[in-house]
Amino acid sequence: MAFNDDNFLDDYEIQELIKKFEDQLESGMTMFFDADELNIIMEHYVQQNDIEKINIIADLASTYHNTNPLTNLIMAKKYLSVQDTSNAMTYLNEEDNNTEDPDYQLSLAYCYSLMEEHKKSLSAYKRAIKLLENDNCDDIYNSMAVEYMLLHDYEHALYYFKKGIKACPDISEQYIEITNCYFFLERSDEAIEFFKGEVDKNPYSIAAWMSLGNCYLRLHLLEKAVEQYEYALAINQHYEIAYVNIATIYNELDKYKDSIEIIEEAFRNKVEKPILYCLYGEALAKTGNKLDAITNFKKAIELDENIAEAYAGLGFIFCEENNHKSAIKFLKHANQLAPYNTDYLFVLVEQHNKLEKFKTSLKYLKEIEDIFPYDVNLYIAYMEVYILMDDVRNAVKSLEKGMKMLGRQASLLYRLAFINFVDDDHESGMMNLEEALSLDYEGVQEFIDFDPNYLLNNESIVNLINEYKNKNNK
Repeated sequence: MAFNDDNFLDDYEIQELIKKFEDQLESGMTMFFDADELNIIMEHYVQQNDIEKINIIADLASTYHNTNPLTNLIMAKKYLSVQDTSNAMTYLNEEDNNTEDPDYQLSLAYCYSLMEEHKKSLSAYKRAIKLLENDNCDDIYNSMAVEYMLLHDYEHALYYFKKGIKACPDISEQYIEITNCYFFLERSDEAIEFFKGEVDKNPYSIAAWMSLGNCYLRLHLLEKAVEQYEYALAINQHYEIAYVNIATIYNELDKYKDSIEIIEEAFRNKVEKPILYCLYGEALAKTGNKLDAITNFKKAIELDENIAEAYAGLGFIFCEENNHKSAIKFLKHANQLAPYNTDYLFVLVEQHNKLEKFKTSLKYLKEIEDIFPYDVNLYIAYMEVYILMDDVRNAVKSLEKGMKMLGRQASLLYRLAFINFVDDDHESGMMNLEEALSLDYEGVQEFIDFDPNYLLNNESIVNLINEYKNKNNK
């Protein structure tokens, strides 16, 4: 909605007008401003989201300019500032409104946007641009891009986000939206070329280097992503997000010594974020320095008592130490802070399995199912719990439910085949094994690892595996 109806005033004059209003308000003087001036002052406080002053201005307009059509617009802005679209539209629908005023069209567009009538919003924005003769419309282009995003029209959204780059208040956010559009459109190569162009135009733009890195990250080209983040650090050695992204990637690549090195560089540069201490703790734990890892997880908690990663990190260390009760305590706290992180829930399931608290394991699996029922690991975990409970029937049902949700997944079929063989249902086992082999031959090693002595001593199973091995080697 932000639009300054200030064609007849420059920035200095607008600031003087705002100062005059503030001075009179503070002194308690009787205030009088003409309708155009009140509209300009109103827009200033709308952008500041100062509801108290917005209401004062609306009262002044209705008191002194009740018959002026511009008062309708001022009153509409008052209600739009609190997202009261019903009352706003009442004023915007008044017959005496000046519909040829770009400010009116922009307010109408914003109102339609709040009402989720995005096509009507776009029509109003386009009328405003036409009335402004395409002059100084960059902020409007950004608003239009958002409307197209909400309509899932990413082609037009991308077009208008690019047109609105000059006016965006936060270039990093704009780049994120542009990146999203490219990836929704499955044009990742163009995204990379676009951001390469941005860094060529401005090689000192941290936002451009970070966005280029983020594109590589989305494509899982992790080393390339690190390279771009390092360019951002070369520009600003205190840039926190770059350190976090690089350390996260190194941990994911199991390059823990590199992770330790970049985090220690961050610390030397006085960059001390709680998440960096968590990443440091993770890297230290993986390199065998568990005591220092614990110290760093605790340091993260000192800086932010609500950082789930730190409690989870402590929980994982206790898992490795087979201290199941302490592991559960910290992982439960991590889960409370980040209830939608299913990784923590899966580890809680494993820990309760080791304590033979299978009902609790099933409770946590139900939580995962409620959050994300399309994870194949969920149904494998269900199966494992039921096998530990000697409940083969429900173990099979869990795998069948997984295939109902996800289709005939090889990892589920291999497990179903193994259960069939153990349960002396050789025919079903061979059918399920063959289907699994046809879908993913590489997964056969995991199948064999279930019980190598039993499986590799069964001639028909070995022959079927060899048949698909020969097919895959051709």
